[in-house]
Amino acid sequence: MANQTDPIRHRLPELLPELRAFARFLARDAALADDLVQESILRGLRAESQWDPETSLRAWMFHILRNVFLEQMRRRGTERRALERMPEPDQPPPEQEARNDMADLALALQGLPLPQREALILVGAHGLSHEEAAAVCGVPVGTVKARVARARAALARGVGPEPVEA
Repeated sequence: MANQTDPIRHRLPELLPELRAFARFLARDAALADDLVQESILRGLRAESQWDPETSLRAWMFHILRNVFLEQMRRRGTERRALERMPEPDQPPPEQEARNDMADLALALQGLPLPQREALILVGAHGLSHEEAAAVCGVPVGTVKARVARARAALARGVGPEPVEA
């Protein structure tokens, strides 16, 4: 007889790409993102009896991943500050305009404050509703909406086409 947590074990594999993508935006490093996802999955499996089947497993796992990230960020504060002082890696020569646009977007996303970047990625890239994103971040829905709006406005100012002078 299956217990109520069996759906978690069957649905986690389909969430892995989204969890990894969100972790990469938070951590800005593929290896750290993989560690975040792994730790989040372990914590989710350890706490699977706490998941309410009436709620979104996706939002629950994003919430766990975010908490793991914030915990690691606090724990690694000194290390993180040292890494931020290191120069950016050399950019390869431009090959295509689209690739440059994506690099510009990635840089602009990195320039956003973490709460805005997080809200934008959850709502814009992962398609979570504002309500689900608010649950993940532990803030009111209005706060998520404001963060998304501010992030979009900042990106529009920084990444859009060059203004044409009249």
